[in-house]
Amino acid sequence: MKASIRMAMLMTLAIGGTAAIAAQEPAPSANPSKPAARAATADTNMTPYRQLAGETLTAFQAGDMSTARKKARELEVTWDSREKALQKKSPDLWGQIDRAMDAFIKPIMQGKSLDSARVQTAYDTYIAKLQMAEPKR
Repeated sequence: MKASIRMAMLMTLAIGGTAAIAAQEPAPSANPSKPAARAATADTNMTPYRQLAGETLTAFQAGDMSTARKKARELEVTWDSREKALQKKSPDLWGQIDRAMDAFIKPIMQGKSLDSARVQTAYDTYIAKLQMAEPKR
């Protein structure tokens, strides 16, 4: 009996918590012309690339080259598949970011010139270029 009461209380808390979280999320726009605005915002979100670059650098620094190569490849594929809008909107900035990313990940992917200081410098340059694409706050 106690177990079923506990289970009921847990379910109530779980459902109530989920409803509270859902209530805090913004409602989707009923206006079909709004998705374009949402897409423009997504173009400037460089967080996924920054996160993948950080994971790549961390694996490299730990000497886990298998993971570093895997994360570097994931970063490249993610960038190439998702940033077509930035490429159209600002081809120069897209090119700067793309070149900085290549300078960071290519040596890791190819196992060439793996000097820690150079990799760190390339990472720092890449992150600085990503920041150029984000809106000023």
